[in-house]
Amino acid sequence: MCILLVFVQTAGYMLADVMTDALIVERSRYESQETRGTMQSRGYIVRFFGSMVGAAIGAVVYNKDEWEWFLPMPLIFFINGAVPLIILLPVAPYLLELENHCKPKQFWKQCEELFETVQLRSVWQPMTFVYIYNALQLTNAAWMNFLVEGLDFKPWMIGLVSVVGSVMAWVGIIVYKKFFFASNWRVVYFWCTTLASVIALGQLILVFGVNRQMLIPDIVFSMGDDVLVEFVIAVQFLPMCIMYLGLCPPGSEGTTYALLTTWSNLAGSLAFDISTALTAIWDVSSETISGGDYSGVWKLSLLCGLVGPVPLGLLGLIPKNKEDQQRLQKDESRSYSAGVIFIFVMVLTLFITFVESVYEVASADEDNALVADGMEGGDNDVQRRLKRLLIGH
Repeated sequence: MCILLVFVQTAGYMLADVMTDALIVERSRYESQETRGTMQSRGYIVRFFGSMVGAAIGAVVYNKDEWEWFLPMPLIFFINGAVPLIILLPVAPYLLELENHCKPKQFWKQCEELFETVQLRSVWQPMTFVYIYNALQLTNAAWMNFLVEGLDFKPWMIGLVSVVGSVMAWVGIIVYKKFFFASNWRVVYFWCTTLASVIALGQLILVFGVNRQMLIPDIVFSMGDDVLVEFVIAVQFLPMCIMYLGLCPPGSEGTTYALLTTWSNLAGSLAFDISTALTAIWDVSSETISGGDYSGVWKLSLLCGLVGPVPLGLLGLIPKNKEDQQRLQKDESRSYSAGVIFIFVMVLTLFITFVESVYEVASADEDNALVADGMEGGDNDVQRRLKRLLIGH
């Protein structure tokens, strides 16, 4: 039942997200070429600010094992559902529908138009880079285990790192809008990816305890590392979103933008799946990490850090800026095979993500069963599993 409710909640969130994007894409057509993307930048500034506030509240309201004060989980879910209604319902009547001469289209007609869109060279070429780039942005899937088992991070510490990371992501969006809005997209991607990889390799300093030799506490160093990564990622986030704006044909803004962002997000999900699969190469189990053996952790961090910059060799697939994108869009050449590959890869990635999600749910059920048995028998290993589940692993 819980899984069903979470599914409905997520579906509703995604539906609202697509409608929000459609509103912004429609209205962005009234912006000049020089200012195209300004409205979207402001929208993401507001969104990231909300994420920052939510992360801060989340780090405070549920620390049952560490603090005496906390909110019960049912109340947290109630607040999570009630706050959007309280904020949005009063302003819903003021949402204006733009007048247009487009007639409602049947579902299969929209699918046909989307397939025709992804056949365009101006679409499949840059989206090829987006997919490969996102799919190879790997992360150390054992890092949370290392923080909890190896460094004994408490839930409030994880929450604090998340809060500061959200703050810097918000700052990164603002910095891009103010200082890099007219910059070359390829240059932004090159330097941001390079810096993110170098910073990610800083995990090795934490694993080997070099920060302690410099009298820097683990929580402080971890916070600084995550802050810089979130900032850099936020700076490079907007260029692609602005690029998507130019790829959406009139009358199909919402569906086209949803397709492009889904393609990008699925690649990110694939990166997560690959990162999880890589944990089978070296021993990064909880028992090994809690025993003080971090050899698998640092090797995994090193591998992920080195793979990240690899897609930069394909930077030539994306436009340099909005003007370059306009020139690319004048090339109306189509490739039927490219369109078929686009849809095939998208469906295949969706299937892989679905299977992996089902596996994770099944694994979580096994962990819950073990936790229940362990609480009766006092098994320390199971208690550690419960601790990771509460933190959010």
